[in-house]
Amino acid sequence: MSALYVDAAYLKHEITRIISDYPELAGDEDLRADMLEGETDLNRVVGKALNARQEAASMAEAIKSREEDLKVRRARFEKKADAMKALIQSVMESANLDKLTLPEATLSIRKPLPKVEVTDTEQLPQGFYKLERKADKTALKQALMSGEQIPGAELALGDDTLSIRVK
Repeated sequence: MSALYVDAAYLKHEITRIISDYPELAGDEDLRADMLEGETDLNRVVGKALNARQEAASMAEAIKSREEDLKVRRARFEKKADAMKALIQSVMESANLDKLTLPEATLSIRKPLPKVEVTDTEQLPQGFYKLERKADKTALKQALMSGEQIPGAELALGDDTLSIRVK
């Protein structure tokens, strides 16, 4: 893979040299493309990069698929572990045992700790809830696009993106 980066760096250097040697190429994209195709390894290097990209994308997709399979399998084992824990607890409760000592583990049934359960957030007094301040990006974009100045917000452009349509 590093050879491809070396080839790309050399290619970019060659492109810069050709464009500086032939300033008339700056205004004509077709002529520039033809010249670079004939005088450099542009198509070969880009083709190799495209193949490497497709291979990496295929690997990522395969790994993603495998992750999903493993996620299902993990969930099945988590469910089994929870079922075994519930089974142990039910056996201990039927025997009226709060603690059981085995060579491989000590098991004990604890009473639950109190936890807060909110039934209606609207009735909570001040100081017992948090407000989340979140920007409405849709409304901000509409206002900024119409020329409105809004402190703390501005329109920004992202980076150019490469579109790849594989034949």
